[in-house]
Amino acid sequence: MNPVHTWEFIRNYIREPRVVGAIAPSSRALARAIFEPYRQSSTTKKTLLEIGAGTGAITRHLGPLLGDEDELDICEIQDDFCEILERDILTLEEFRPAMARGAVRMLRQPAQQIAHHRRYDFVLCGLPFTSFEVKDVKDVFSAMRRCLKPGGVFTYYDYVGLRKLSEVFSFKRGRSRVRDVSVYLKEQTRKHQFHRKAVLQNLPPAWARHLRFD
Repeated sequence: MNPVHTWEFIRNYIREPRVVGAIAPSSRALARAIFEPYRQSSTTKKTLLEIGAGTGAITRHLGPLLGDEDELDICEIQDDFCEILERDILTLEEFRPAMARGAVRMLRQPAQQIAHHRRYDFVLCGLPFTSFEVKDVKDVFSAMRRCLKPGGVFTYYDYVGLRKLSEVFSFKRGRSRVRDVSVYLKEQTRKHQFHRKAVLQNLPPAWARHLRFD
């Protein structure tokens, strides 16, 4: 990971920890786990959406995987991160074919506001749900269900043990918020998760979770 990107990530974490959600960018190993359903798909033309892309720690590994007809939308609301993505990630050699045919778009908006007509085979999510109010988490899940094509896959990751630690160490209101989010996420994974993978080569260790809503 580019040290400049890492510093920018940490700086944004210090400034807005509830928006960024992690102290360090995601690892290559986590990226591979997140991409598993996409890499295994035999569909010729795939549409992807990445939300909460940050400084591109996950995004940068998508370039070599994009097929000749694949399309990628990247949704990120932090202006500093958007500039890094456009300047340092989407200009990489691996992205040039997709960029040349206009197959990559930047969406500088909340995930909940993605246009209703946009539909995706895969949604990759890096949003820090543990930092959100439960209403916002529900709104994101509702928007992603709307955005996914039938049989589409929603992938997100969370950190091993983080929700439990947050419940223990948060103040009373924060503890209640994290508990509500945890209950909702457990319900969603119980109903819709078809695969998960532990990634220990990440700081902190993480679960990559894959869900289908239909």
